[in-house]
Amino acid sequence: MIGTILGNRYRIEERIGGGGMAVVFRATDLQLGREVAVKTLRGQFGADDEFVRRFRREAHNAASLSHPNIVQTYDVGEDGGVHYIVMELVTGKTLKALIQEQGPLPPGDAARIGIAIADALAHAHAQGIVHRDIKPHNILLGQDGRVKVADFGIARAVTTDTLTRTGSWMGSAHYFSPEQADGQPASAKSDLYSLGVVLYEMVTGTVPFQGESPITVALKHLRERVDPPSHLNPEVPVELDEIILRAMEKEPEDRFDSAVEMRDALADFLQLHLEGRTHMPSGDFPTMDVRAARARSAGQRRERGRAKRQRDPETARRRARIRNIVIVSAVVLVLLGGLGAGGWALWKFLDVPEVQVPPIVGVHITQAEEMLAAAKLQRAIVSERHSDLEQLYIIEARPEPGSWVKEGAVIELVVSKGPEIVELPDVVGMNLDQARARLKSERFGVGEIKEQISNRPAGEVIAQAPPARTPLKVGSTVTLTVSLGPLKVPDVAGMALDDARKAITDAGLVPGSVTERPDAQPAGTVLATVPAEGSQVEPGQRVDLVISSGPELLGTEFSKELIVPGPSTQKVRFQVVLIDQIDGAEEPRVLVDEELEGGQRVVVSDKFYGSDAYLIISVNGVEAGWVELP
Repeated sequence: MIGTILGNRYRIEERIGGGGMAVVFRATDLQLGREVAVKTLRGQFGADDEFVRRFRREAHNAASLSHPNIVQTYDVGEDGGVHYIVMELVTGKTLKALIQEQGPLPPGDAARIGIAIADALAHAHAQGIVHRDIKPHNILLGQDGRVKVADFGIARAVTTDTLTRTGSWMGSAHYFSPEQADGQPASAKSDLYSLGVVLYEMVTGTVPFQGESPITVALKHLRERVDPPSHLNPEVPVELDEIILRAMEKEPEDRFDSAVEMRDALADFLQLHLEGRTHMPSGDFPTMDVRAARARSAGQRRERGRAKRQRDPETARRRARIRNIVIVSAVVLVLLGGLGAGGWALWKFLDVPEVQVPPIVGVHITQAEEMLAAAKLQRAIVSERHSDLEQLYIIEARPEPGSWVKEGAVIELVVSKGPEIVELPDVVGMNLDQARARLKSERFGVGEIKEQISNRPAGEVIAQAPPARTPLKVGSTVTLTVSLGPLKVPDVAGMALDDARKAITDAGLVPGSVTERPDAQPAGTVLATVPAEGSQVEPGQRVDLVISSGPELLGTEFSKELIVPGPSTQKVRFQVVLIDQIDGAEEPRVLVDEELEGGQRVVVSDKFYGSDAYLIISVNGVEAGWVELP
């Protein structure tokens, strides 16, 4: 790509970043003479028409945003199958890189960055655009200290399958709102939750929920309460604790009403902090008081929103489902706790009825939870593994669906982590056996094998599709193109002329002129080519042929003096024909045929090749005699 000019305008200068979905380059806008950032889609996504359609639409929407804390989108285009976005070039680093280098940020610095992000979100939300993927990786810190939010609206173009193919799922899961983790549509308040997570990470140096897989992290966002940041970093003031915890409320209605409200809350905190009027958790402003106040405030907000939730059956059902699961879980824990002290007798006495395990294999975990709850059963995720099913779908249940178990029994679930995605290795330059072995070691297969003439040695892999470093599902096949080596003149010596011409044509060359020469080979047999056999040539080049005219005969020389019949005053047509008997066949050959005077002496010299030969003499077309040779 380096040196390529996209859209007759943007010259690619150097690669400056990239991920599973796109590569980012520094480029020069040749029309305006300025440096820009160009993000190009990787090949497998550029071939997905539906993804490209969403991508272009959302990029155009993002281009309508103009704010000092938003990376400006200048242009969207396509050139030669390369889909690209042209953006403002921000020189600096990501917020993620800063946290990794520095650890927890001072509360004042975190608040300043949070204010800038909230201000950017307020502007976008006012335009009806939700970011959907707020995380430190998308927050750019310029060398001038300015905070810039990148990739506005692009997340809307990204499906679950895209996240899987790019390996981006895990990075985004740490910042998902509960409603996103539950598969619900994202809203402006989802961005506020994600901003709360970013603030949490800024002041603690870590994300609030950790897990071995995206599934585990997503479920924690749905189920678990977060500890105040001050529990990890005592330097975090109580007032900032309150802002972060409110932004991270499970229910959207319990969060800030808008990005403007959250921005103002951060600005108020920053002012108090600069004036030294904030409180530490161990000081004279106890954490419990703040949390109690926050709980009362949240309760009041929930009370105000109760009527709306009653009008929203889906929200009511989801909240009831969560509440029922918690209640049933508590009952099961009590019963299990009693087993150690005569609980078995109580269980037997109660005569708990049996229920059938519902058919939950192959369904989403949210639906599986509903089905289990309806059957009065509990679930426990015992493991997660990759499969052809998408993330959060049930691979296996123990006991198996259809089995009869006691009400309240725990059904162990194995949940899909989605297809395993591995970066495709580079096998170009290897021979075919080496390429097969390398792909097999990475759990890929070889699909179609194409052959192509090239200047590389025969048998060497000269191309692969998809290209190297493409994130690809394990088990996928790869198309390889193998070199046939340089084009060479084929060996046609000993072939009949027609067969040789066909062989030359089949090799991609053009048969040329034909020259004969005597040879021991039968007449018409190819003796050589020009250029010679094995010579390296270009496709379509002409190849001339040399063929045998048959064995060269030695022959018997003779010389006869003949006298033209008739008077010397009269001219006649004098004709001498040589009859050469070769292998029983007579082959006539005219030696003399001209007007001569009678009595004139004529010397006839030549060769004959047969066992017998004689001369026939004719005068004026009438045979006048013959002479035996030699």
